[in-house]
Amino acid sequence: MEITHQYAQVIVERTMKILGYNINIMDSRGIIVGSGDKKRINTYHQGAAEVIRTGKPVEITSDMARNLEGVMPGVNLPIYLNGRIVGVVGITGEPAKVRPFGELLKVSVETMLQEAFLAEQFRAHQNARELYMYDLIMGNFDDEELFKIRGAALGFDMKLPRVAVAIKVEDLNEDNNIAMELVLQRRREHFLNCIKAAFDDPQNMIGYNGSTGFTVFCVVAKTGNKEIKRQVLGCINRLESLLLKDRIKFRAGIGKFHQGLIGLKKSYSEAIQALLIGEKTGHPSNVIFVADVCLEILVSSIAEEVLENYVDNLLSNGQVLEILKKPKFLQVLKVFFESNLNISLTAERLKISRNTVASRLEKIKKITGLDVRNLCDAVKMKLLLMICELEKMKRV
Repeated sequence: MEITHQYAQVIVERTMKILGYNINIMDSRGIIVGSGDKKRINTYHQGAAEVIRTGKPVEITSDMARNLEGVMPGVNLPIYLNGRIVGVVGITGEPAKVRPFGELLKVSVETMLQEAFLAEQFRAHQNARELYMYDLIMGNFDDEELFKIRGAALGFDMKLPRVAVAIKVEDLNEDNNIAMELVLQRRREHFLNCIKAAFDDPQNMIGYNGSTGFTVFCVVAKTGNKEIKRQVLGCINRLESLLLKDRIKFRAGIGKFHQGLIGLKKSYSEAIQALLIGEKTGHPSNVIFVADVCLEILVSSIAEEVLENYVDNLLSNGQVLEILKKPKFLQVLKVFFESNLNISLTAERLKISRNTVASRLEKIKKITGLDVRNLCDAVKMKLLLMICELEKMKRV
């Protein structure tokens, strides 16, 4: 790792506040890359070059400084990182005065550099993991075995069964204001850390998906739908608990389990579909499994011409659509379907009387000719509502 101006200047400014002396940091070539005297940045320091050559500290008095290039009185010590000299740190002043601070300064700078190095290594590792996930999602793998080996190098056992979880945060919007963007970035990082804590198996693959989205390839113990629901919901519940005090809302779509790398890519597509369906239809749950919206997905995949024919046939009297535009009728239809055609449960959820529900359903029957208390008519109306919600047709 080379010492850059960015790292060096931050370290200089931190340590100068504590010691009260001017500090210089030189890179492995003897060039000053950080200094309290910013005019000296990018100039050559002959004393530092001597430290790098010998590996030993160099003390320079005022008399000596007059005969050296780019040098002022002070103490210069080698900076080591992972066993090798990567630069020099110098503290300005007569050696007799600043010498006591020299070793303390050296240790402080090496510690900060080590922290920066580890952070850089972590970011590089995280970026490599996210690139791996991107290639998996996009299907960028001609040789599956080679791709699995690449995953193993990143710490992933790609033979383990996984399902995809797509998560979207509802209140992390992009903003052109730089200060606000920094706040949002911190919130994204906080949310990512919460996901990692909730989905805490180290074999879970977790990464960003745009500015407000996150993807988890979650390892599952069993591959049956019921077991997958139980396990993933447990993780989602932990995530909700972690975010409770932050009041951050999110939606999640979960795909099914499919064998192999192609299967995991398919699971991701299903998770995204479930998430989008939930957003478009205003699904009552913020966690949607693809199996629970398979009918909506089927409708959304039907050709527009076929849907147009269906609606044309259903809207023969032109009045069904008028019902859908009236909130009280639309609401009672939605809740009635969500309540499995149970009038009592619909009334309870809407906090109105059974008679009011029955009256509205009767009014819908009179205008549209569809009695949604009858299963066949209920299916017709349900499909029409789905088409409207999924915006599959311009006229609806």
